[in-house]
Amino acid sequence: MTSAFHTAADSAMSRNDLPEAIGHLEQATATDPSDFDAWMKLAALRRHIGDHVQALAAANSALDARPNEFVALLLKGKLHEQLGEHGRAAEVYRAVLHHAAEIPNLPPPIQAQLEQARQFLHQQRSNIEATMPSMAALDPIHRARAERFLENVLDRRPIYTHKPTHYHYPDQPSIEYFDFAYHELKQRMRAAFPAILAELQALLAERADCQQPYVNFSSGQPMAQFEPLNRNPAWNAFHLIRYGEVDHGLAAACPNTMKLFSNGEQPDVTGLTPNLMFSLLAPHTRIPAHVGVANFRVVFHLPLIVPDKCFFRVGADTRRWVEGEPWIFDDSVEHEAWNDSDELRVILMGDLWRPGLDETDRQIVRELLSAQAFNSEIGAL
Repeated sequence: MTSAFHTAADSAMSRNDLPEAIGHLEQATATDPSDFDAWMKLAALRRHIGDHVQALAAANSALDARPNEFVALLLKGKLHEQLGEHGRAAEVYRAVLHHAAEIPNLPPPIQAQLEQARQFLHQQRSNIEATMPSMAALDPIHRARAERFLENVLDRRPIYTHKPTHYHYPDQPSIEYFDFAYHELKQRMRAAFPAILAELQALLAERADCQQPYVNFSSGQPMAQFEPLNRNPAWNAFHLIRYGEVDHGLAAACPNTMKLFSNGEQPDVTGLTPNLMFSLLAPHTRIPAHVGVANFRVVFHLPLIVPDKCFFRVGADTRRWVEGEPWIFDDSVEHEAWNDSDELRVILMGDLWRPGLDETDRQIVRELLSAQAFNSEIGAL
């Protein structure tokens, strides 16, 4: 219906007669307000002649015709930036980058514009942080909270909370990685890394038949996202302690590993905890996003064998394991792991009491879960 206006506008643009081209495009949009291409051409021409206000109006009309259209959003963000409306520009650029992550093989000119948007957002964040006088003097814990708050507000970082499948102990903060907890344990892990790695290597060489699939559902149990990994050796484990029961053969072969794990930080609920294992993830295997059963415990990792292309996500925080460098995380927050390499990845992992639970809290957990297991034969964690 508006093709004649487009043809006339294109002809005018070929003669560099921009006012005439704009007039034809205005006729096209008046005839058909849903003509996305006409609105986009009109926005581009108005921007070219320096009329950024009307160019923005045309870009908004294009988005009315096609909401969330990627290229239109990118133009809208740039126009807000050129008008000095930096807050609005940042909001649009965040949406642009979100949509861009889902579009493969974007052409180089678009990629260059996206990089400019990232740089704009980085500079805006730096400017805002510089106007917060308390930032420079914050202790590490409060600085980490402040930086996360900035990310949530300015970068629209997704917010994850702990959602254990079975056991939710009340009034606990949602924390993805506990970077400021269990300092002495982490130091023990780092110091013991060579000895623990040697014990793992001996197991791989001499006791490989003791591996078991980490996911091992009984017949009739719902498997949800774990169905592809059920009884699958792509994710195996050497279980040194499982549901509080020690495998004395494996434990005897790993004295340094067992010593690391015998200092009272572990939940001790009969028939449920503690747990300690070497987790072995085969090449090109992904552990799907999931949550653990309880938030009264957290999980430590000591990376032992980590090839390239191995990553771990807890909530919105994705990290790469570094051999010998431990971390502790809340497994009741959604998390996933993947090994995209051609080699085996091995982590020592076990459970710990959640930081912040005092001895009274711990005793409440012990008594309730022990009573529940005794009375209803509830399965282990």
